[in-house]
Amino acid sequence: MGISPHFDLLTRLSSDLKLGSVAASTAPAGRGRISSRSNQDADGFPRKLLVWTALAAAVFAGFTPFPAASETPALRPWTEAAPRSFSLDDLRGTPRDLQDFKGNVVLLHFFATWCEPCVREITSLQRLTEIARGKPLKIVAIDVAEVDLRVRAFFEKLPVNFPVLLDRDRAVTKAWQVSALPSTVVLAPDLTPRLFIEGDLDWSRPDVLTTIETLYPAAVSRTQPITIQIINNPREETTR
Repeated sequence: MGISPHFDLLTRLSSDLKLGSVAASTAPAGRGRISSRSNQDADGFPRKLLVWTALAAAVFAGFTPFPAASETPALRPWTEAAPRSFSLDDLRGTPRDLQDFKGNVVLLHFFATWCEPCVREITSLQRLTEIARGKPLKIVAIDVAEVDLRVRAFFEKLPVNFPVLLDRDRAVTKAWQVSALPSTVVLAPDLTPRLFIEGDLDWSRPDVLTTIETLYPAAVSRTQPITIQIINNPREETTR
């Protein structure tokens, strides 16, 4: 039997948790101490615990937090069958149906608040809403399997001008075959999936904007078929 690809991650997590336990039992009240490490390292343990907990949760949920270093995030043509439409609650508890956005190019953005590349891309998508103001483009962010209160608190600190929906049981995420966060599916105005990307992308780049514009209703009616350019993401930090 082969070793699980997540074995190293879980082993390191277990080791850190044990070190934290020793520190808590041997250090003076109010301060942690890990063997010969500095007090500064010991103070950082709660933050490390949160990071490892988030990564472990992603592993057990079946997600890759971001692409491997050997992979470059890129917009690529969608080649699978179109999943069924869906309805999810927004942050106010109001049901929102995908069909409500028909007639626009739609970016379905799957994310989680614990995912660092996701946070960068939320900011990028907010810039896109400002650049594309008045154009037939809608962004729909879908949070994957997080507690409602956590997501609401996140967007109180980082407000956006597009709807944020809650996929509490991951049913929509699974239906759309999302296995890495962040992931985005670009839909044509008839809500047919046309493009997708795993990893974060700078959505304000001129070449990205040009590709999106080819899907706008007027451009679609003029161009048959549409030639879709594969767009790589040159930002190295998203591939680490």
